[in-house]
Amino acid sequence: MDYLKEVKEAAEEVLKVLGEGYEEKVYEEALAHELRIRKIPYERQRNFEIIYKGYKVGEGRADLILNPLWCNKSGEEIVLELKKVKKISDAHRRQAQVYMVSLNINKGAILSFGDEIILEEVERPKRNINSSVTQAKKSNEPISSLLKRAANEVFEYFGVEFLYRETKEGKGSDIFSNAIGVELRLNGIEYSKATFPICYKNHIVSEFTFDFVFPNKEIANVYSYKNEKEKNEYSEELKFYLNLFNLKKGYLICFPSKEEDEVLVEEI
Repeated sequence: MDYLKEVKEAAEEVLKVLGEGYEEKVYEEALAHELRIRKIPYERQRNFEIIYKGYKVGEGRADLILNPLWCNKSGEEIVLELKKVKKISDAHRRQAQVYMVSLNINKGAILSFGDEIILEEVERPKRNINSSVTQAKKSNEPISSLLKRAANEVFEYFGVEFLYRETKEGKGSDIFSNAIGVELRLNGIEYSKATFPICYKNHIVSEFTFDFVFPNKEIANVYSYKNEKEKNEYSEELKFYLNLFNLKKGYLICFPSKEEDEVLVEEI
């Protein structure tokens, strides 16, 4: 059975009956029902862990798995990520790739309920997740060089596929920050994540979070960047908060959104 062809036809029926304008979760529920009617085997919301050197650094949940192993049908499992967009972006493709790599599934696709049904197959990146546990060892390497080495190792390990999660204020993926944390712990470096209050006349009006705060009052923050201008904005932001909170020194860690660009680690 050509599961992608079958699921596209099912999605077209859903869009035909429901029409446009609903939220993504409505189409997901309707599609799942249509798949049941058509006896197309699937599994919804499969959970998975994202592993770095044997340690959990994140988690995710795939919308649909077509032809799951437990249904005993021939052929491979297929990751199907659902969207409600008019155009599929690189971020959407990366998200599907994260799921494929983390679930060890070779086939994947994105299906979107836009003006019409869009179905695009996604190629699995040539990157495997190593689940073996790396043992800790004490290191005398300075924080500055350790951060540079760790950032480059993390980026080489995950690649841009794992940068699809964008959070507020330009912050990069928590997966990358957590993986750098693993590298620091493995090298015997203690740190904490800390949120500092921003006050006006002793009243808290906002807050700012540092990804890494070290015992010597040095800090480091992780971002993802698209260009030099964006990187400079993060640098100025970090300088401002270092001064505001009277902290000793900071490190800006920037992961590129393009594979060919460099990982940047800058001392502030």
